[in-house]
Amino acid sequence: MIRWNSILRTVASFLALSVAVSAFSADRKSDWIEGAEKGDGATRDYYNRAARLEWKNFMGDWRDSKGVGQGAAAYAIARVDDTDSGRFIEWDVTELIREWRGGKQPNQGFFMRLVGGRGKIDFCSRDHAESERRPQFVVATGTNSTTMRAIADTHLVKSTYQSHGQAELLRVSGEDNALVRFDLSSLALGKSVSKATLRLYTTRQYGGADVGVFRCAQGHVAEAAEPLFGLSARYPNDRGISADKAVIFATGFESESWAKEWTRAAEMRVIDTVATDGARKFEPLRGKALRVRIAKGSNAALNTLYKFKPETGSEPEAVYFRYYLRLGADWNQSIEGGKMPGISGTYGIAGWGGRKSDGRNGWSARGLFQRTVPKGDNPLAGLTPIGTYCYHADMKGQYGDNFIWRDGYRGYLENNRWYCVEHYVKLNTPEKKDGVLRGWIDGRPAFEKTDLRYRLADKLRIEQVWMNIYHGGKKPSPHDQHAFIDNVVIAREYIGPLR
Repeated sequence: MIRWNSILRTVASFLALSVAVSAFSADRKSDWIEGAEKGDGATRDYYNRAARLEWKNFMGDWRDSKGVGQGAAAYAIARVDDTDSGRFIEWDVTELIREWRGGKQPNQGFFMRLVGGRGKIDFCSRDHAESERRPQFVVATGTNSTTMRAIADTHLVKSTYQSHGQAELLRVSGEDNALVRFDLSSLALGKSVSKATLRLYTTRQYGGADVGVFRCAQGHVAEAAEPLFGLSARYPNDRGISADKAVIFATGFESESWAKEWTRAAEMRVIDTVATDGARKFEPLRGKALRVRIAKGSNAALNTLYKFKPETGSEPEAVYFRYYLRLGADWNQSIEGGKMPGISGTYGIAGWGGRKSDGRNGWSARGLFQRTVPKGDNPLAGLTPIGTYCYHADMKGQYGDNFIWRDGYRGYLENNRWYCVEHYVKLNTPEKKDGVLRGWIDGRPAFEKTDLRYRLADKLRIEQVWMNIYHGGKKPSPHDQHAFIDNVVIAREYIGPLR
């Protein structure tokens, strides 16, 4: 006889364990990082500066023992008196590690900040010359005790934008917060924790202080989501999609005269259509694709336009724009970011190239790419962030604002892979902050902003879809690099990825 109750209990235990392991190890994409250089790691503004991933709060994001963001209820507090002596300071963090092990919270590391006093306390980091003084995490499970070494630590300094992940000391003060992370995956999940102690060695104290331990709570993790299929679901591989009443324009670059489909196609010396390109590890999406080369020593690559008024007789106030993008094997933005395809209404007056928008002269919401995340221990190493480069009525500086598509880290693209990239722009009611900007990657939400003022005057509409790939800024590309584009659709409804 099958013992169903026993089987069900086993399955339930396995599922619970799987959830616990997942939360215990956390999503590595949301890790704060030390950084290999002073400009790469966690800083007062970023938890991963190399990937342009910002804290939601200046000087870091934490949650307290009650689950409150930026809350005051520390998991543990230790008094550090100014005795001018070196010694270990200990915090009982048993409650926090039980939350991590139980899957209640992800292990994103310890966040240490001043909760009383005005002192400045220096602790030894994991890079300190004397190994016995480096951070320790002591976990007792039953009769066994395990001492762990930190896998990452740093401190955030209010007065500088640079990171300090390679320093020998960690500082906690009214101007400095410290971060320490341990790899807890080696702990046996089946055994209960009787006590967990964080130990840091203080070398100098400049006045007494109470140092509290909180849990780091940074990240742009989004809930798992199935791809959202739009009108493209009715047209497998986009066949026949151009006949849909909601579609304004569609092309797959299959025709030899593809350039004539656009209002203007430029920079022809560096764009062509291909079905094969082994040197760039190209694999076609379907048939031919548009190949774009950013040539060594140059900036301009793709500069092709679809203008609504000449093509349709009017200019819309809302539009969806979808295209497929593949970064070639030689794509590596090592010195500067640049522009990608998007939507605009510049009218040749303002909204690009440092021509500041004032709400009456022009606007733009082109795509952007940023520097490829350098290789190393960064969990996003080798990926290129993309997003929107936006000139709007409320912009502060001369150049547009950068909106990285961070939600779920979906806007971080790898080479040699096709992505479905979709933009949506809905212009604001003149004067009101109700303009919409949305982005999807492979049919999953990657960005949303609903309070933009693109314009202050009704005469500004959506002038064009701007198929643009441009290196910079001003710095030219240090080498040839390629991108591929296919299956472009412009529509009045959400389009979505290919079935």
